[in-house]
Amino acid sequence: MKRPLQRLVIAAVLVELTGCVTGAAIAKPHKVSLPLLIGATVADLVVTSLLASQVQNYSLGASLATGTAVTAADVGIGCVLGACSSLRP
Repeated sequence: MKRPLQRLVIAAVLVELTGCVTGAAIAKPHKVSLPLLIGATVADLVVTSLLASQVQNYSLGASLATGTAVTAADVGIGCVLGACSSLRP
């Protein structure tokens, strides 16, 4: 596979694997439990940071910053869709 095509495939996999919180909100609107929300957030952070490190050859700090930014956006979108309902009293 040519290099630009490899990056495109890897980027597609990255987009597909991230979005755990949003996926949980779509699958179970307003019924996402706190352990599921925490697990989805951690999984999102780990997968995004790992892929940023491997695909772009980022340093540890840059990979964690990328993972944190993508995870924050995912949690924000997921909460708008109802994933954070378990955080309400």
